Amino acid sequence: MDISNYINYLVKPLLAAKKITTTSKGIALSVPTIALLATFHIEKQVLLFLGVLLLFDFVTGILVSFKEAKDNAKKDGRFATKETTKHRWFTRLMFRIKFYYNVIESEKLRLSLLKMTMYMFAIIGAKTIQSMFKIKPFAFSFSEAEWTITIVVISICCIFEVHSIVMENVKKLGYDLIDKLFSVFRSYKEIKKEFKEE
Repeated sequence: MDISNYINYLVKPLLAAKKITTTSKGIALSVPTIALLATFHIEKQVLLFLGVLLLFDFVTGILVSFKEAKDNAKKDGRFATKETTKHRWFTRLMFRIKFYYNVIESEKLRLSLLKMTMYMFAIIGAKTIQSMFKIKPFAFSFSEAEWTITIVVISICCIFEVHSIVMENVKKLGYDLIDKLFSVFRSYKEIKKEFKEE
């Protein structure tokens, strides 16, 4: 295991922050996330939402690993299908279970734990600073809820997770949701323009 993999993974949130704040797709993904988080009123709700996102990111990450391994195995002719083997369905099923079991790498699991640990330290650090300096809750114009530094940090973690799920994992699974959303918006603008011209 190379330490540079961990260092690269620690820098990843900075690169994601740049994508989220400077690209139209990142902003289009962040605004609805912030709007959803603005409806939550207490830290526990936002923290629970982050937990759900982490679980969903973990599951989609495993699905991406399965898909990539399956595609590579099919190219090499190592994936048991009806066409590639004469075994019965139960034997093929056992081959697939063994194949998928071997796909889950401990290195990727360690990186997931590293990300969760980074989030945990950021949230604990924000909560500590908030209580040490007795920072009072504040409000934003887009939300009726009172925000604390801890809620802001958890919200940033949620935005990173939504970005990881939609822009990385779901895209690798073959569903580019943001591009589809942008194409619908472009076609809406074209239809609106045609009606204005008539």
